[in-house]
Amino acid sequence: MTLAARTNMKVWLSLPFLPADGLLRLSVAAEDAGVTGVALSDHVCVPIDFSSPYPYGGGKPVALPPEAELPDPLVAAAGLASATTGLRFMTAVLIAPLRHPVLLAKQVATVSAMSGGRFDLGVGVGWLREEYEALGQSNFDDRGRVLNEMLPLLRRLWTGEPVAHDGDHFSFEAVAVNPAPQADVPIFVGGTSNAALRRCAAFADGWVGANHSVEELAGIVGRLAKARAEAGTEDRPFEIRTGIRGTVTRDRLDALRELGVDSFLLAPWQIGERRESIYDLPVNVIVDALPELVELIRTA
Repeated sequence: MTLAARTNMKVWLSLPFLPADGLLRLSVAAEDAGVTGVALSDHVCVPIDFSSPYPYGGGKPVALPPEAELPDPLVAAAGLASATTGLRFMTAVLIAPLRHPVLLAKQVATVSAMSGGRFDLGVGVGWLREEYEALGQSNFDDRGRVLNEMLPLLRRLWTGEPVAHDGDHFSFEAVAVNPAPQADVPIFVGGTSNAALRRCAAFADGWVGANHSVEELAGIVGRLAKARAEAGTEDRPFEIRTGIRGTVTRDRLDALRELGVDSFLLAPWQIGERRESIYDLPVNVIVDALPELVELIRTA
């Protein structure tokens, strides 16, 4: 492997469970440290009682406390863009089926305009049935098909031209959504099911991963390549953006490069000393430790 091939992995910083002032401080610090972009997570609300299984917990039950800080990622991205100049932003991932596509198209187009095109839309179907129910959504069991209908519709709405639609899940007379993005908004799709990977292959510019081991990622990347070949999209530009479960090491980074990972998604709890809770992240410690770890990822 040549040196050029070893030094082109981009670094993205994931910023879940942080208050608004923490998002601002870490976004500015990330830009100063040479991070390409930050990823913002999404839960519209946290049900007090839920039994839905978390799909990426490695078999462990998930705790999502009601006091967890979860600023709206689209609002946050627009605000953080005003405090930075080159940093990109993405949702990782937005639970798109909770939104109407016309409203979502408007929100994303506005974020794109306010950030100068520095926004990527990462979407998924979510896992928390009780969140859907709290918002009066009865489509949890059909949420994958809802998202399949939404993704090409969003691209049509972003043209700024009148769009009418009559689908299985949404129907409306001709409407126009403006401002239209000045450039295409990249779409990333998350999820590891066969349906999610087919969705990604058919509609997306890239795949975004969550809490996976290197071995799990190897299988996902192989299945994704197969899905893209079956969809006839294997020659379309495509990016794999993911992190790993556990400690960031040179060996693991090398393994991700061998798999074709383009961007490493760094979790804040992987920076500095190990801590007991991901819901109590010391922003000062992360800011101080970030540059060294970013340099490791970029040059390992």
